[in-house]
Parts: sequence; C-alpha cells; structure tokens
Amino acid sequence: MADMNLNIKQFLTNKLMQRASLVGRVKLAQAIQMPEREWAKILQDIERNPVFQELFYSGAGTSRIISYKRYGRAELSQQFYDVSELNIAGNTVVSPEVLLEGRQQVLKRIQKIGRTNFERYFLYREESLPVEALTERLQLNKDDVQQIQDFILQMSVNAEFFHPTKLMGEQLAKPTCVGHILKNEDGSYSISFFSPHLARGRYEVNREELKKWIKERKLEKDQVAQLRKFVGIIDLLNLKQGAFMSCMEYVLGAQKEYFDTQDPAKLSPVSLRQVARILHFSPSTVCRTIGLRSVLLPWGHEVRIAHLMPGKRKVLVSIVEKFIESGQNTTTDLALTKKIVEGYGIKVSRRTVTACRHALGHRKRKIIQ
Repeated sequence: MADMNLNIKQFLTNKLMQRASLVGRVKLAQAIQMPEREWAKILQDIERNPVFQELFYSGAGTSRIISYKRYGRAELSQQFYDVSELNIAGNTVVSPEVLLEGRQQVLKRIQKIGRTNFERYFLYREESLPVEALTERLQLNKDDVQQIQDFILQMSVNAEFFHPTKLMGEQLAKPTCVGHILKNEDGSYSISFFSPHLARGRYEVNREELKKWIKERKLEKDQVAQLRKFVGIIDLLNLKQGAFMSCMEYVLGAQKEYFDTQDPAKLSPVSLRQVARILHFSPSTVCRTIGLRSVLLPWGHEVRIAHLMPGKRKVLVSIVEKFIESGQNTTTDLALTKKIVEGYGIKVSRRTVTACRHALGHRKRKIIQ
C-alpha cells in the first residue's frame, strides 16, 4: 500500500509539473504576441504603484531589491532627446499637440541636468536615490523629478506613434518599428531602441531582500498578493525581452557582412531550428519573438526582423540573381554551384541552383504579366 501511495504521489507530481510547464509556455506565447504598447501600459501601472516604487529606492549596491540590468548591445536612441517637432501617428490616447508640448517641456529639464545624469539616475537607475536626494543632487524640485519619471513611462507607451512604421502589408499585420541598428566604433553592431522600457533591459529582483522587506514592512495579505503578481508579470517580461534580445544579438553577429556591404546576397542563411537550438528556445518562440517587429537598418531602410533571418533558399535566390545580373547567365548550374561554395561558403547542390534559376525566371515572368 505504501508503494502504491508513493507511485500515485509520484504520478500526480509529474502531472502537476507538466501542467505547470504547459501553463508557463502558454503564458510566454501570449506575452510574446502582446504588442509593445500594451506591455508598456502594464509596466506603467506597476511602476506607478507606491509600494512597488518604494522597492526601487530600497537597499543599496548588491542588496537593492529591484534594479535594471542593461543588455550589452542595446541603448536608447538619440532621437529620444530630439527637441524638434516630430510627426506623430494617429490613434494616440493623448492628442499629438499635448504629447509634443509635454515632451518638449520635459526634454528641456533633461538638457538641464545632462544626458549622463538622466540615464544614470532616471533611465537605468544605477543608483537607488530617493526623490529628496535626487532633488538635492540634480538641483530639481519634486515636481520635476516626478515629471521626468512619468515622461519615461509615457514615452514607452507612445514610442510607436513617434516612430510609426512605414511598412505596409495586405496579409501581415503592421509591425512595430522598435529601433535602429547602428555600427559601433569597433566595427560591431548594436541596436538603439526608440522605447525607454526596451532600452532599459531586464528587471533584476533580489528575492531574498524582497522577503526581508515584506516581513519588516508587515504588509497586508492583499498587498503581498499584489506584489507577487507584479513580480510574476516582471518575470514574464524578462522572459519575453530575453528571448527577443537573444534573437537580436544572434542577428547582429550573423548579418555583419550584410550590414557592412548593403548587399542582399551577403545575407547569411539562418535556420530557425538552429537558432532555437542555440538560444534554447522552441522554433515557434523565435517566430513569435520577431514576428511583429521591424528595425531600421544602418542605412535607414526599414525591414521586418524576419527579413534578417532568411532561409537558405531565399539567400541562394539572391546570390543566383546577382550572378545573372552580372552577365553570368550563360554559366552552367554546376559552375554556379562551385562559385557559391567558393564565394559565399554555402554548400549547395546543382539541383537547388537549377530550382533557384527557375524561380527567378518565374518571378520575372509574373512581373512582366
């Protein structure tokens, strides 16, 4: 009987673990598909909560309860600091005139304290200084501090209206243009985000310090429950942001030659299965992560991020097309196969090259018709 009870308990435990894992995957899938603006609204409500706000100013150094951790290849776009008027897309909750006026007023305060201080004390919160200490150190009043903090949250919610996508699609929904890929001094590439909440990175939660803080504060049960809910949402956001940034870091490295040359034939073929395996995600997670997002390339052209993760066939078509346009249309498929291997390092069969050539011919016939 004891063995039977043990087996039943083991069975139920395994079932519960599988169910918890499934629920986690479903929640992550929903989180990834949620538009950036909706996420920014949720975070705006959380960060404005007085109890949660206090956590940002509790502790110091490694004992801080909540802090931000920046990603290595990410920063806030220079355009965030542009005081000049911008064209704002419609459908904003607040009128474009009110958004522009409020933006210009707060940016003047940011200019007063300097970009370095703004990013240190407000954007990335590298130090957990309370409002009183901030006003003294930066020579601001409490209203100024509050307005700057609110401005970061507001700009996160409305980032897509200040930087509307130019991509249109009949079958696919319009993506959100999240940032601009830029070349660094060392020749590598990074991404500058339009939205502050993307540029900030991930939330770091010191759970041991949080437990101590809750105990010391003697919070009510409903406050503790709300706090746990907030932390759960943040954990989900961290998973979503982590998946996205892992994909972007892979793309920034894999497509360096394309960014350097602007030559579509230099795009590296990317297998979603391979990327998923490297990043420890499922292929469906990778697809959802990049699905409704676009970026500006170093030369200012906007593309869906999926464009930077092309399959081998798509890359081969571009290479074959380049050979044909350069006057090598009479070259045999076998000769083209050797040139592709030698010039691009892509192993390909003669039959695949033949299929690519036929695909190009079919595409050109459709354009003529």
